[in-house]
Amino acid sequence: MRTFYLFKIKAPYTNLTKTAPYNLYKALEDIYYLKPEELKTAYNFFEQIRDTFNKDILDKNLYQYYKNKYNYSKINYTHMIYDYFTQEKTKLIINNTYLYIKSTKQIPTFLKVLSKKDNIFVCDFKNKDYFWLADLNFKM
Repeated sequence: MRTFYLFKIKAPYTNLTKTAPYNLYKALEDIYYLKPEELKTAYNFFEQIRDTFNKDILDKNLYQYYKNKYNYSKINYTHMIYDYFTQEKTKLIINNTYLYIKSTKQIPTFLKVLSKKDNIFVCDFKNKDYFWLADLNFKM
Protein backbone atom coordinates (compact mmCIF):
# COMPACT_ATOMS: atom_id res chain seq x y z
CA MET A 1 0.00 0.00 0.00
CA ARG A 2 1.34 3.42 -0.93
CA THR A 3 0.28 6.74 0.58
CA PHE A 4 0.96 9.86 -1.46
CA TYR A 5 0.60 13.51 -0.52
CA LEU A 6 0.46 15.89 -3.46
CA PHE A 7 1.31 19.54 -2.91
CA LYS A 8 0.91 22.40 -5.33
CA ILE A 9 4.10 24.45 -4.95
CA LYS A 10 4.34 28.15 -5.76
CA ALA A 11 6.25 28.92 -8.96
CA PRO A 12 9.33 30.59 -7.38
CA TYR A 13 9.92 27.56 -5.13
CA THR A 14 9.27 25.19 -8.02
CA ASN A 15 12.01 26.90 -10.01
CA LEU A 16 14.41 26.70 -7.06
CA THR A 17 13.86 22.99 -6.40
CA LYS A 18 13.03 21.57 -9.84
CA THR A 19 16.45 20.06 -10.48
CA ALA A 20 17.24 19.21 -6.84
CA PRO A 21 13.96 18.35 -5.08
CA TYR A 22 15.51 16.72 -1.99
CA ASN A 23 15.50 19.96 0.05
CA LEU A 24 11.80 20.50 -0.66
CA TYR A 25 11.04 16.90 0.27
CA LYS A 26 13.08 17.16 3.47
CA ALA A 27 11.26 20.36 4.51
CA LEU A 28 7.84 18.78 3.89
CA GLU A 29 8.90 15.59 5.68
CA ASP A 30 10.02 17.60 8.71
CA ILE A 31 6.60 19.28 8.81
CA TYR A 32 4.85 15.91 8.42
CA TYR A 33 6.61 14.43 11.44
CA LEU A 34 6.31 17.46 13.74
CA LYS A 35 4.57 17.25 17.07
CA PRO A 36 1.30 19.22 17.26
CA GLU A 37 2.80 21.85 19.58
CA GLU A 38 5.54 22.58 17.02
CA LEU A 39 3.20 23.07 14.07
CA LYS A 40 2.66 26.81 14.44
CA THR A 41 6.19 27.67 13.31
CA ALA A 42 6.14 25.17 10.45
CA TYR A 43 2.74 26.42 9.29
CA ASN A 44 4.22 29.80 8.33
CA PHE A 45 6.88 28.14 6.18
CA PHE A 46 4.30 25.81 4.61
CA GLU A 47 2.10 28.81 3.76
CA GLN A 48 5.03 30.46 1.96
CA ILE A 49 5.84 27.55 -0.36
CA ARG A 50 2.49 25.94 -1.10
CA ASP A 51 -0.23 27.06 -3.41
CA THR A 52 -3.86 26.01 -3.03
CA PHE A 53 -5.91 23.64 -5.14
CA ASN A 54 -9.27 24.86 -6.32
CA LYS A 55 -11.14 22.06 -4.61
CA ASP A 56 -14.43 22.46 -6.47
CA ILE A 57 -12.93 22.72 -9.95
CA LEU A 58 -10.56 19.79 -9.41
CA ASP A 59 -13.41 17.70 -8.00
CA LYS A 60 -15.58 18.50 -11.01
CA ASN A 61 -12.78 17.81 -13.52
CA LEU A 62 -11.96 14.43 -12.00
CA TYR A 63 -15.62 13.48 -11.95
CA GLN A 64 -16.09 14.51 -15.60
CA TYR A 65 -13.06 12.45 -16.64
CA TYR A 66 -13.97 9.29 -14.73
CA LYS A 67 -17.79 9.35 -14.46
CA ASN A 68 -18.37 6.76 -17.19
CA LYS A 69 -15.68 4.35 -16.04
CA TYR A 70 -17.11 1.17 -14.50
CA ASN A 71 -14.52 1.04 -11.72
CA TYR A 72 -14.98 4.61 -10.43
CA SER A 73 -17.05 6.04 -7.60
CA LYS A 74 -17.24 9.37 -5.79
CA ILE A 75 -18.57 10.65 -2.48
CA ASN A 76 -18.17 14.39 -1.82
CA TYR A 77 -14.46 15.16 -2.38
CA THR A 78 -13.36 11.53 -2.23
CA HIS A 79 -12.74 9.68 -5.50
CA MET A 80 -12.20 5.93 -5.65
CA ILE A 81 -11.06 3.40 -8.21
CA TYR A 82 -11.59 -0.30 -7.58
CA ASP A 83 -10.36 -2.17 -10.63
CA TYR A 84 -10.73 -5.93 -10.41
CA PHE A 85 -8.61 -6.58 -13.52
CA THR A 86 -5.55 -4.50 -12.57
CA GLN A 87 -5.93 -5.16 -8.83
CA GLU A 88 -5.99 -1.41 -8.18
CA LYS A 89 -7.71 0.00 -5.12
CA THR A 90 -7.10 3.72 -4.94
CA LYS A 91 -8.69 6.50 -2.92
CA LEU A 92 -8.05 10.19 -3.61
CA ILE A 93 -9.19 12.87 -1.17
CA ILE A 94 -9.16 16.50 -2.28
CA ASN A 95 -8.22 19.17 0.26
CA ASN A 96 -7.42 22.82 -0.35
CA THR A 97 -3.76 22.50 0.61
CA TYR A 98 -2.94 18.97 -0.54
CA LEU A 99 -4.28 15.86 -2.20
CA TYR A 100 -4.15 12.51 -0.40
CA ILE A 101 -3.89 9.25 -2.33
CA LYS A 102 -3.83 5.77 -0.82
CA SER A 103 -3.32 2.99 -3.34
CA THR A 104 -2.32 -0.61 -3.91
CA LYS A 105 -0.43 0.49 -7.04
CA GLN A 106 3.04 2.00 -7.27
CA ILE A 107 1.71 4.57 -9.73
CA PRO A 108 -2.04 5.09 -9.15
CA THR A 109 -4.31 5.89 -12.09
CA PHE A 110 -5.22 9.30 -10.66
CA LEU A 111 -1.62 10.46 -11.10
CA LYS A 112 -1.97 10.16 -14.86
CA VAL A 113 -4.82 12.67 -14.96
CA LEU A 114 -3.25 14.97 -12.38
CA SER A 115 0.05 15.03 -14.29
CA LYS A 116 -1.47 17.66 -16.58
CA LYS A 117 -1.45 20.13 -13.66
CA ASP A 118 1.59 22.34 -13.07
CA ASN A 119 3.90 22.48 -10.05
CA ILE A 120 2.69 19.37 -8.23
CA PHE A 121 5.17 17.73 -5.89
CA VAL A 122 4.43 14.18 -4.73
CA CYS A 123 5.67 12.73 -1.43
CA ASP A 124 5.37 9.26 0.05
CA PHE A 125 6.81 9.90 3.50
CA LYS A 126 6.67 6.31 4.71
CA ASN A 127 8.66 5.01 1.73
CA LYS A 128 10.85 8.14 1.50
CA ASP A 129 9.87 8.65 -2.11
CA TYR A 130 9.32 12.02 -3.80
CA PHE A 131 9.09 13.43 -7.32
CA TRP A 132 7.67 16.19 -9.45
CA LEU A 133 4.52 14.81 -11.02
CA ALA A 134 5.38 16.39 -14.38
CA ASP A 135 8.56 14.27 -14.48
CA LEU A 136 6.57 11.03 -14.82
CA ASN A 137 5.93 9.93 -18.39
CA PHE A 138 2.46 8.56 -19.04
CA LYS A 139 0.96 7.14 -22.19
CA MET A 140 -2.54 8.56 -22.30
